[in-house]
Amino acid sequence: MRPLWRREIPQQNVVVNKIVCTFVAAGIAVFAGGCNDSGGDPGAGGARLEPPRVTATLDVGVGPLEDVTVDESTHTAYITNSGDNSLSVIDGESHVSKIDVGTKPSGVAVNPATQTAYVTSKADGTVSVVDLVDKSVTATIGVGKDPEGAEVDADTHTLYVANVAGNSVSVIDTETNAVTATIPVGDQPSKMGVDPTSHFVFVANAGADSSVSVIDPAKREVIQTIAVGRSPRDVAIDPATRTGYVPNANDGTISVLDTERFTVLQTIEAGDQPVAATVDPAAHTALVTNYGASTLAIIDTQSQAVVDTVHVGDGPQFVAVDSATHKAYVVNHTDNSVSILER
Repeated sequence: MRPLWRREIPQQNVVVNKIVCTFVAAGIAVFAGGCNDSGGDPGAGGARLEPPRVTATLDVGVGPLEDVTVDESTHTAYITNSGDNSLSVIDGESHVSKIDVGTKPSGVAVNPATQTAYVTSKADGTVSVVDLVDKSVTATIGVGKDPEGAEVDADTHTLYVANVAGNSVSVIDTETNAVTATIPVGDQPSKMGVDPTSHFVFVANAGADSSVSVIDPAKREVIQTIAVGRSPRDVAIDPATRTGYVPNANDGTISVLDTERFTVLQTIEAGDQPVAATVDPAAHTALVTNYGASTLAIIDTQSQAVVDTVHVGDGPQFVAVDSATHKAYVVNHTDNSVSILER
């Protein structure tokens, strides 16, 4: 099964930087960029967080599995299964259930405040509105062509949907389920990130222009375009540091953005075909999937260095983390599994 971002991604040999500092106390190895204890904030009782490791691999639905998100209020993960038109629900005990949604579901976003999920359907050009309490679809919203990524800004009651073939982002009022604007962006918009402070939307454009479009929701237009690496597929926002992490699939790097000044702060070598990222702010880490290497790269967000890599399933695509528990979920596109990682 071919990955979703672009069909002509070449194989690359990318060296992953890894700095390891071993602390002999208690026989625990702590991985840290520059030996500065980037293993994360102390947990309960002052214990340091260990590096994430795979603790379970789940078969959740008929693939290809497309996307994953986490509702931290219920410690529940949601996975889109395009093979059987369903949304898998994984609770905190790793029990799996399913909800029927639209045809060929792709992206998923959750509003914890209303216990509502939004699932894009690439085949139908729609978004399914899912009541997570009743586990049923309550509305269907027409959007643009080939919708993929979805992001909710709960504070402004807004849903953003990236239309890959339409080169646009649909803006939806989540109180009325009405499309209130369609904003032109770059070529082949994929996944997005919303800055919870400014409410600006950062859109990864995976096509020829290889850029990130910055949308000002008040103006409902793109106010800045940031050039990044080749074939960017996602934007993960770290609200604490006002930075964004953009995996560039075609050159094996991560562009680190300043989300206030709209500039690239630095570029990090990540691995073979990085396609998605998420941030665990409390642990001071960003997690990046390397599709070609079947690994998850762990970035210390203080030193901006790759400090560890973890082998997951075959062809890892998207990733989400519950920052309260530090449990991460990786969707493996090739072998249609979900890797669960814990610290």
